[in-house]
Amino acid sequence: MDFNKIKDPAIAKRVWEEGAELVSHCHFGVQGLTKTEEDVKKALYRLLDTGFKPIAFDTEPTFVKMIQSITGGSIRLHAAVSYPLGRMTLKKKLQDLENLLNMGIEDTCVCLDWQAIFSHRYKDVEMEAAAIMREFDGKFFKNAFVIPATLLSDTEMIEVLKALDAAGVYSVKVNPGCKLGVSYEEVMLIKRNFPNRFDIHPSGNIRTLEQFEKYRELGCQVIHTASTLDIAEVYMKRQLALYEGSAA
Repeated sequence: MDFNKIKDPAIAKRVWEEGAELVSHCHFGVQGLTKTEEDVKKALYRLLDTGFKPIAFDTEPTFVKMIQSITGGSIRLHAAVSYPLGRMTLKKKLQDLENLLNMGIEDTCVCLDWQAIFSHRYKDVEMEAAAIMREFDGKFFKNAFVIPATLLSDTEMIEVLKALDAAGVYSVKVNPGCKLGVSYEEVMLIKRNFPNRFDIHPSGNIRTLEQFEKYRELGCQVIHTASTLDIAEVYMKRQLALYEGSAA
C-alpha cells in the first residue's frame, strides 16, 4: 500500500498501525529445502519494506546468517525441527534444538513422530515431548509441537493431545503446512476438549483475510501463513475505505 497517497496523515497512521497489529500475530517467511537464497531475500525485503514485524520470520537454518546480516537481528527467526514427518531420533531432535539456540534462532516447532502417532503409540509421543520440554522449556520464545491433524480422526487427535497435555506441552501447531491445511473444525475440536489448555497455532492454506479473522475469533494468537503480507494489504485497504468513508 502506498501510504503517501492517503491525504489524511492521521488515517494513514491508523491504517499502518492496524496492519502492523495484524502482522504481529503471524509467522511469515520462506521454508522448504527447494527454496533458494533469492526466494528468501525476496520475501525478507518485502517484509522490511513494510516496517512490520511478524512473530517470527520462518526460514531454513541454511539462511540464518544471511538474514541476520541483512536485518541486524531486528526480526525474530523461526526454524522447524524434524520437519515434516518427525522421524528424527529424540537425540537428533535435542541436538538440533541446541544448534538452533546457538545460531540465534529464538522460535521453533518440533514435528512429532508420525509413525508413533499413526501406530497409536501415544506413550512414546508423551515421552518424546516430555524429554524436549524438560530440556528446552522456556529457552525459546515459542516451542510448538506439530501434529498432522488433517490426517487424524477426531479420536486420534484427542489421544495425541492427551499425550502432549501429560508431557506439559502448551503450544501446538495444527498441521505442518506441507500441503496439509488446517481447518476451523480442528481448532474447535481442541478448544472443546481442552478448553483454555493449549496455545493453538493454525498452519497451512491460510490465504485470505476471512480465514485469518476466523482463526483470531477462535482465539488463536499465532497464525502461520505465507500470505501474511497479502492478507495485511487486503485488510488495510478495507480499513482505509472505512475511515475515508467515515471522514467524507
